[in-house]
Amino acid sequence: MTATDIFRKNHRTIRKALVSLDRAVLMQSPHWEIAAKNLAGYLEFQLREYWGAEERWIFKPLAETGPDAAGVVSQMEQEHRDLDARLNEFKALTRCPICAEIAPLVREKGVALVKEFLHHMFLEEEIGFMLAEERLGLRHLEEGATRVLLLKEAEKGLEEPAAID
Repeated sequence: MTATDIFRKNHRTIRKALVSLDRAVLMQSPHWEIAAKNLAGYLEFQLREYWGAEERWIFKPLAETGPDAAGVVSQMEQEHRDLDARLNEFKALTRCPICAEIAPLVREKGVALVKEFLHHMFLEEEIGFMLAEERLGLRHLEEGATRVLLLKEAEKGLEEPAAID
């Protein structure tokens, strides 16, 4: 397994949680409000650690390889901040019981959060990680990958991802 594969595996773990969130808010299955709240908490817990490690071990060294790479890194870090703000907003909406009046807003914000996360992960995989592999080398990425690998326990109990429109 290459370092890029490890990063993609981390993203698959996150993607499973995002798909579960998407299904919960769109299908409004019984207790969807609880699922949305729990998944928002899970994402916050996992992502703060993951993003910090990703920025420290991959993005920071990549930014030092040239101005073009620094621009890519700057964009990825800005997206992390934007996603963090959107996640905090969603968490605030799910903190209290979700009444009929705010349920549409919770659904809207949840779906937007999922789409933005998926787009960001696609850009990281197709641009950021590929550039890092090219510039930093496989050995550096393999070392970094072991430091950002998500906990195996986090994968348990989440659904397999399905297509999202």
